[in-house]
Amino acid sequence: MGAAGANEPGPRLPAGDCTLDQLQRVAERRRDPRSGAGDHRGARRAGRRGLHARRCQPGRAPQSAASAGLTALRLARVDLRGGELPLRQVDQRLSRQRLRRPRSGALGGVRAVRARWSGLLVLCALGCTPTLTAGRKGADAVPRLPGRGAELPYPPPLPPRVSRTQLPPSLGGARGEILEPGIVLRVEVSGEPAFSVARTRVGPDGSVHLPYLGKVRAQGKTPDEFGRGVAEALVARGYLRQAHVHVEVLEASGRKVYVLGRVRNPGAYDLPFDRRLTLTQVIALAGGLSTEKTDLEADPSAVRLIREEGGERKTYRISFLEIVNQGRLEADVPVLDGDVVYVPPKQELFIFGAVNDPGGFPLADGSRLGVDEALGLAGGLSENADPRGLLLIRRSAAGGETYRIPADPLERARVQITANDTIIASSRSVSRVYVLGAVNRQGGIPLEPDLTVTKALALAGGLTRVAAANSVRLIRASKDGEKRAYSVPVADIISSGDLSKDPVLSPGDLIWVPEGIF
Repeated sequence: MGAAGANEPGPRLPAGDCTLDQLQRVAERRRDPRSGAGDHRGARRAGRRGLHARRCQPGRAPQSAASAGLTALRLARVDLRGGELPLRQVDQRLSRQRLRRPRSGALGGVRAVRARWSGLLVLCALGCTPTLTAGRKGADAVPRLPGRGAELPYPPPLPPRVSRTQLPPSLGGARGEILEPGIVLRVEVSGEPAFSVARTRVGPDGSVHLPYLGKVRAQGKTPDEFGRGVAEALVARGYLRQAHVHVEVLEASGRKVYVLGRVRNPGAYDLPFDRRLTLTQVIALAGGLSTEKTDLEADPSAVRLIREEGGERKTYRISFLEIVNQGRLEADVPVLDGDVVYVPPKQELFIFGAVNDPGGFPLADGSRLGVDEALGLAGGLSENADPRGLLLIRRSAAGGETYRIPADPLERARVQITANDTIIASSRSVSRVYVLGAVNRQGGIPLEPDLTVTKALALAGGLTRVAAANSVRLIRASKDGEKRAYSVPVADIISSGDLSKDPVLSPGDLIWVPEGIF
């Protein structure tokens, strides 16, 4: 009966796609005694060949229940792809590929059994349940999991940089300075020393006492206007037929401007009466802008001029840089008595994480920098930095928003950095992928940008001689924590050069390389 069983045709694998139930029915039919279960010679032959069969051909089928179950396991080992591979080619693979002969008869078969079972145990331990899908036309693509910060949007473009200078109303510079109480004058009438005064002060009531004329109103007039009024009064009262009066300001007591902020010598400064000082001249009187590194530098683009107008204090923003660099002289406004000039410090750009020199960096208000230019302030990215993990925190009146910075250099060049932004460079040393199985160096591999399965296998020392290159599995955890296994045909990718089938790895991915059957 054993000879007859050896000559009877064994059950064949159904052509085309097959399901797990069909494979199990094949195994059950092989356990039937009528299929040659008592042929010890056939079993010994199967042991010498490593307990493998070639497409279940007649006379080649294992003849014992144990070998029949192993055959079903082998068929499942070939075709269990986690539902992620096309199964059209299963029958063709089984028919055209030859078995790899083990090192020695039955011992090689035992080692093969252990290797196959260990592979399935690894998948089961990882929570992956391989399934077969019948009638599928193609493989599902390995889903690309979002990288760190991938769920965050790109930063919106900053508004165009425009001048934010706000100038105060014109002072009508043709009138000159105005006489006020406390100012000391010299009034000289040409050729008439009896009517002249060498020194007199404008009183609290705004008038000046002159010979023969008594009190004359001076407050609110310029020196020239006051001199013309005195001349007209001398002629009108009959003291002189014609008079020429010259008025000179000797002291302008109480006229001050206050300079604060990032200047070398802040304080109060007297204003000359005979001429007007402009904003830049007042800053120069205070020793110029402060550039000390022990504190934040002055921000010349945001100088504040605080002035009282109509009983109300108003603030104007003036750019010192526009005056000196762009020649915008109309912005160099004259200062008045009681004005306050405030030079604010620069704001800061903060860069932390995987950079060579993290910290805060002074930046003028409204500045625009490229991402690479900003990273250059921090000495550039460190060796373990992940270009895909750059985050940008931008503050606004509504609060802070977090964005991701593109890893692509061309897209990253479109992003602009401004004052008060914070850049965080993530480190890639904490992100790894793991390679196990038939590779020369198993273990964890640091995740690099655009690292694919084939690149990771190369970093793991390449495949061993017994690796099943077309049965490599990529095990990945989804967002909900469920782990799935995807098959990656490494041999086909390398032979065809079709890199679209070479998935990009994500943090925590595991690559399992089984030993080959075919």
